[in-house]
Amino acid sequence: MPDVLSQFAEVRSVGELISGALHELKPVKGNLPISIGVSVISLVLSLNMLNAPNSVELIVNLSMTLKDVFLGLFGVALSIFAIFFSLLDGAYIHGLASKEGNPLLNFLRYYENALVLFATAFTLSLLISLIDQTTFLKLTAVICCDYYVEVLICFMYLALSFRIVCETKSLLYNTFVFTRIFICLKGCEEMPKTQTDAESIL
Repeated sequence: MPDVLSQFAEVRSVGELISGALHELKPVKGNLPISIGVSVISLVLSLNMLNAPNSVELIVNLSMTLKDVFLGLFGVALSIFAIFFSLLDGAYIHGLASKEGNPLLNFLRYYENALVLFATAFTLSLLISLIDQTTFLKLTAVICCDYYVEVLICFMYLALSFRIVCETKSLLYNTFVFTRIFICLKGCEEMPKTQTDAESIL
């Protein structure tokens, strides 16, 4: 098996998948404004919800909404992943894999990371939405007996959830780039056939 293709045979462990998925959320120059905006919004919402008389109901309702959002995003990402990679035949796979930086492997890893992120966020929101108010209050009393700890936990959940929702931007961007590269490869493949047909006519 060629070296460029042997990299696709490497199966990442669960820990590596989660680590790679979380790496997509790392604040970098390109997404720093989004990360700051998400942090500010999450902090404001956390303070407002925990100061409300029906704070538990608000958190559970929000988690139910986010659960539906993440389920939809997971379905979209999985559909894109399945459709695009099912269209690739041997020639396109070798063409993409042989390019500098192996963009096909990068696209594959990104879609894997996106699927892990959406699945993890969906599972977390599902678990929170299934907890009834009495149990939620008991868990809160046991785990976080301090107001600031409650704010921190709520902030972490909201910041993680909203940041994963914003990952839709990167999902669309990578899909557009992948589509353009695929079109270029397909166009290059058809050019010799067109030239041959034109020469035969002449």
